[in-house]
Amino acid sequence: MIKLNTIIMLIMSLFSLSITTPVKTTENNIPSFQFDDIFFDEEDDQLFNTEFLDTVGTDHITRKINPEDIMFILNEIGAPELLQTPFFLHTNVLNQRNLLDQPVFEPDRADYPGKTIIGISPFVRRKNRSNFTKNSTKLSSYISLTEELLISRLENAIGKILEFFPQYDIDIAKIFLLFDNMTVEQRQAGFMLHGTKRWNKTTLRIMAPLYYLENNFSLTKKEQDAVADEFGTMNPEEEEVFRKKHFISDKIGLGDTRIEIDQRVLKRPAFSLRAGAQATIPTAWTWGKGFLGSGFAKPSTYPVLNLEPIFDAIPAQSEQAIIDAFNVFRDLFLDSFDRVAADLLDTSLGNNGHLGLGVFIRTSSPLGSLVKTPLAQHFKLTNRTSAELLLRAREKRFYINKINEQAFNQHNFTDYAQAAENVAFLEQQAIERLFLRAFSTDIFPGAIFRWTSAARYTNNNFGYTLGLDFWAQTQNKFHSIEAPQTIIKKLDIPKAKPPFATQFKLFGNIIFKRKTALNNWFISLNGDTILFNKGLGNDYSLTLNFEASF
Repeated sequence: MIKLNTIIMLIMSLFSLSITTPVKTTENNIPSFQFDDIFFDEEDDQLFNTEFLDTVGTDHITRKINPEDIMFILNEIGAPELLQTPFFLHTNVLNQRNLLDQPVFEPDRADYPGKTIIGISPFVRRKNRSNFTKNSTKLSSYISLTEELLISRLENAIGKILEFFPQYDIDIAKIFLLFDNMTVEQRQAGFMLHGTKRWNKTTLRIMAPLYYLENNFSLTKKEQDAVADEFGTMNPEEEEVFRKKHFISDKIGLGDTRIEIDQRVLKRPAFSLRAGAQATIPTAWTWGKGFLGSGFAKPSTYPVLNLEPIFDAIPAQSEQAIIDAFNVFRDLFLDSFDRVAADLLDTSLGNNGHLGLGVFIRTSSPLGSLVKTPLAQHFKLTNRTSAELLLRAREKRFYINKINEQAFNQHNFTDYAQAAENVAFLEQQAIERLFLRAFSTDIFPGAIFRWTSAARYTNNNFGYTLGLDFWAQTQNKFHSIEAPQTIIKKLDIPKAKPPFATQFKLFGNIIFKRKTALNNWFISLNGDTILFNKGLGNDYSLTLNFEASF
């Protein structure tokens, strides 16, 4: 079993090689490198802090050692080649289907005995696996966990360190594979409040949810056990705190509000048609967060890296120096990871502030008009077809910088007369490979198309429904980014765009009716499950709807 802190210490040693080791040079200013100097040099290094800015080639560090020595070591471990390899394949947010578009919240019957209906639907919904890309729910489609080039270059770099730690055998490909199948799991629970008012030929319907939302990174039990076997386990208290801070995001509040108004335009014995308009009002509001998880910041700047303890750890060989160095790398890694969590887990309770405007039609056909049997007289075939346009609004979206191959080509990393500039450039590139930045962006989410069709059975006191639901959303368009043009030119914008999303569901319900002197009461159990999915995720829902019609 390999302890996690051992791996981080080895990576820390790799970092230390590039910064703290004095190296002798030849007459031609080419370093004469001795790896033994790494661990047995007694000279104290100067301690310092450095902040990585969005600039390249700036002499922002005061050093005690020669840049030529540092550059030689970076070449030995293959740092220039490693930093030309992407770590993030995508930086997009995950597509979300608004609760208001779920088929379990459609009217659960074709006819209403009264003019006014009020209701509440307690619900639970779970998404087992979220799509990072159009076809994949695996984290490895988002982050380069299975890319052979990155793995080979990492293995080459760490292999240089392992020459001095023969007791350890670290398999980067195996470690990355442990997290290949990691996905994002989502849970929602709350109440859908809804009401309907009918006039002669006109119907007005309003609905809005009040609910709890949780997103978390997820591995199967078998995968969790494999990770524990490789890295060791925390005690239950430590694990709970760690998961809450870095693996879970949750909040509670109000979702968006849907308003629908339609008019009957055709009524025949065998067919009726209603046409109307809908609006999705961005009323989503977070009342509280951080109950089981955390809220995550979305910074637009790079972090400040405190390298002081790292410099001291290897030469000092003291327990406290090693702990301090480990803490620096832990904090740096968790900062990078928390930005990924902010991107993938910290989602809105609605449509991210976008107003939705659309049109729809509803049709109803008695089956008895087509099939002349007693049973068919109790069935109606219903359809709802809608198209909605989400209008532009500003959101914070995460980006990674493009790899500037031309800039790499302009640097001769074996020319030690340019070592200081080359080292500063590679340090900047290291931060740019590992850290996302969020910028306010003018987003046009596109259009949402939806089609729902169902067969509905009703008699005096009982009914049921079985239907199909199709939902699709076009790809986002980015119109402007709130950042200096020099930064925008560096951003890999295509990686930040979510894929086109489609979902096909099966849904159904069972309805019970109770009539009183003043009104009619309806109780229905509704559920849906996924049949087909692209770019969205695998989910299912369950609701218990209570309605009064009077």
